Amino acid sequence: MLKRGLLLFGIAASSLILATAFAGAAGAVTARGVVQFQNSPAGNISIVQTPSGPTAPCSAFPLVARNSSSSDSATFRLRITLLAPLCAPFTASAVIYAMPGNGAAWPQQLQEKVSFTLQAAGVTEVTFTKVGTPVQFDVVTGATPQQIAPWLQWHGPLLFPFDTATSQQSGIYGPPPVVPEVPLPLLLPLSAVLAAAGGYWLQSSRKRSYVLRSANAPSVNSFG
Repeated sequence: MLKRGLLLFGIAASSLILATAFAGAAGAVTARGVVQFQNSPAGNISIVQTPSGPTAPCSAFPLVARNSSSSDSATFRLRITLLAPLCAPFTASAVIYAMPGNGAAWPQQLQEKVSFTLQAAGVTEVTFTKVGTPVQFDVVTGATPQQIAPWLQWHGPLLFPFDTATSQQSGIYGPPPVVPEVPLPLLLPLSAVLAAAGGYWLQSSRKRSYVLRSANAPSVNSFG
């Protein structure tokens, strides 16, 4: 009987250890539910989902979703808040697209991606790490092609369409455009030509004005 009790205790303890290990990999258990953690393999995208608020009634994403963003020298963060649970799960992807640099923004290459599901009321915080190279941070729905450009495929719409504050370009993808300067030896002849043209126009104007005044003046014979 004692051996059987010890065996059952050992099985229960092993199950508890496995369950704890599994929960640690997927998230942490809190009073409000499980906090989910996800990271991209390279570690430049991290997602933390913290449930909170009501569990019912459910609603549609545009009616209950809110967002805020913040940025500093090291990270760009997008905070997604669901005021109520969604009636159906909603999948989004945090993506980093690399720009070619050297003055070019396109085409862009998919560098990192983490997909996540929104449904429970609560807060989802997406954090992008700035890597120093020119990249684009987006949280989108739908397709995430490996390569995007205006003349190629494009990724799906932003999670919050038309809200450009929910995405960010990090790094400078190229030097500012150089305005060509006209050489000084060329400027001097040009200035001389312009001055001569101005003088000719002024002299011609004066001549035309004198001729008009002479034509309008009364003739000497008209008083005879």
